[in-house]
Amino acid sequence: FFGVPARRSEGKGGEEVPMTARPSRTATALLSAVMALASARSTCARSAAVCAAAAFAPRSAPGRRRAQTSGAASSSTSLRAYASKAEKAAIAKEPVMGGELDWEKFDYSDSPKLDKRFNDEANLSAMGTVDLDEWSKTEAEEDKAERLRLDDLNEAYRALDPDVVSRATDILRPFVGDDRYERIDSVLRQRTKRTKFLFENPSNPSNVWACLRTIDSFGVQNVDLVVDSGMYKGKMAVQQKRGMRTAMGSAKWLSLRNRPSTEEAVRAIKAEGYKIYASDLNPNSQDVREVDWDVGPVCVVMGNEERGISDEMREMADVTFTLPMVGFAESFNLSVATSITLAHMSAKSKDGRGALRPGDLDPHELACLRLKGLLGSLPKRKLGPILLKQEGIVLPEIFRLL
Repeated sequence: FFGVPARRSEGKGGEEVPMTARPSRTATALLSAVMALASARSTCARSAAVCAAAAFAPRSAPGRRRAQTSGAASSSTSLRAYASKAEKAAIAKEPVMGGELDWEKFDYSDSPKLDKRFNDEANLSAMGTVDLDEWSKTEAEEDKAERLRLDDLNEAYRALDPDVVSRATDILRPFVGDDRYERIDSVLRQRTKRTKFLFENPSNPSNVWACLRTIDSFGVQNVDLVVDSGMYKGKMAVQQKRGMRTAMGSAKWLSLRNRPSTEEAVRAIKAEGYKIYASDLNPNSQDVREVDWDVGPVCVVMGNEERGISDEMREMADVTFTLPMVGFAESFNLSVATSITLAHMSAKSKDGRGALRPGDLDPHELACLRLKGLLGSLPKRKLGPILLKQEGIVLPEIFRLL
């Protein structure tokens, strides 16, 4: 399909005259895109590139065998001519998923507070002309909108019919390849919901991003974040809070919730059956090595990088613990503290005991996360809904924002 097929026309006397094949503009652009994607680092991106090509492939002529793709989708599962011109155009214009915030292969910044992946340099340079009060009000509205979006997305997954989830998974599976599907499935089967994390008003999005990746590595599925807009004072603090939304929005493999206040977060988490274990330097805190992690579902709280947890959190926590230090430094970096805590939890989790118990997600949640993983592994966001639509499955609009 990389060119217009050679055609024949009738010349003088009725004889057939062959006409030279020429590449179509769509095919030329597509070939360039596929070649660029083929140089991507991940096998998933390379195989998905071939799948994306199906969006532009014309319907085969009767009796002509369609080209088959290797390690991706067969012709029977391609978009064929089902995608409308508008849908094809939308896919073509959409940037390839992934970008600089690569969950699986991420390089940490030398200047985390000014990491361009979270903070736009142009915005930083323009802050001198911004009215802070007005900007803070706008930011508070955007924080609320992001919080509601995450709530809607979580609810949309829970509300999906199990049969729809199963059908959608079967449809999308060929488009990511067997290796990618098996990796998604094996990772999700090791997830645990017995432990969750809560970050209370953190200030550095690069730190939060590192924490989320560490949490993912230990198999914890659920993470909450308190973003109390009124706690972020000054233009730099507000700008970094903006980066927090970028960090959370890019953590596709975790189930995230954004809470407006400490009180609301603790009340909701305790209602879910979790005990609150907060990291705190106060002299009454337990040594992390002595903490009993086997008392039931636990939510681990990490505070602000400079202030720690709030007085409100300290009063509402069931247990506070500390990470012992013998050097001159007063505290660990947030991501380091998260890693150390998880290491202690992991060391005490074995033989069905402890805070980390792999494989305890309920079947419907596991199936929904598997579908979410397949949608997130396609090269472009709009591709999944279009593939499902042609098979009669229309996902809620919120899924287009994945």
